Amino acid sequence: MKNRRELIFGDEKFQFGDEVEELHDSSSDLNDYELLRQRMKDDGYLFLRSFHDVKKVKEAAAWTLNAVERKGGIKLGTKFIDGYISKKNESYNFFRETDIAHAKAILDVVDSKKTFNFFERFLGGEVITFDKRWLRCMAKGGNNHFHYDTVYLGRGTKNRYTMWTPITEIEINRGPLVICLGSQNNQKIKTTYGNTDTDKDLTEAVFSKNPRELIDNFGFKLATTHFNQGDVLIFGLYMMHASIPNRSNKYRISIDTRYQLAKEEKDERFFFGKDGTWLGNSYNKNIQYKSIEILRKEWGLNK
Repeated sequence: MKNRRELIFGDEKFQFGDEVEELHDSSSDLNDYELLRQRMKDDGYLFLRSFHDVKKVKEAAAWTLNAVERKGGIKLGTKFIDGYISKKNESYNFFRETDIAHAKAILDVVDSKKTFNFFERFLGGEVITFDKRWLRCMAKGGNNHFHYDTVYLGRGTKNRYTMWTPITEIEINRGPLVICLGSQNNQKIKTTYGNTDTDKDLTEAVFSKNPRELIDNFGFKLATTHFNQGDVLIFGLYMMHASIPNRSNKYRISIDTRYQLAKEEKDERFFFGKDGTWLGNSYNKNIQYKSIEILRKEWGLNK
């Protein structure tokens, strides 16, 4: 009997075909925007292979890994372009380092004419993107926990989309993004947790660190794939998602960017102010945020 593909998520193991599905590739329907809008409504995401210019993505990867090398993050005796993690095993978030995250090599990918043309046709009008870019380099063991984007960046319009772009190739063992199919339609989670604003309500933003409970207690299926350079995954504010811990000895690099109609209300926290900076999240200092465990108990979401 042929071995079945397995997804290892921390201490948990899941089987493709049972608890995990392969993302559906919509790249062959790229010019059918009515179909893509319906698919987003039905499935909660769009996965598009070879969306970006691969040459430019590779240039973005080289630029980012060179920055990591300057910080001492690349394994001694190896070429930075290969992305091997140094002994200190440090992850790097370049969210506020605009010299890195807003460099031409990065913006040539996420601010490309193709990207804006796509969102303008998908959303039906002029589009803007956040000034803040979430450029991440995950070392071994690095990951993000399950959450809705709306709790972090949900002020203003809800007609806002995340484009997650793998800058390096991201194999199943290298920490790919995983989404929870059906989570965008769970009204109980949406009207409780999904209605919070972590900075305004002083509530913890991570919904869960446990993929097993999302399958067993909430009935979701996980969906992911082996991501290649050039691929993108697009989803709305209410898609529960996380990144799987990186089990490889190479950096996993990705960038999150957000797009919305220019005429609709912005979330001003993520746009440049007069001083050339943005407010962002976690601007409340020395304040206790309410535990998600307490909140979930109040909402009747613990099982």
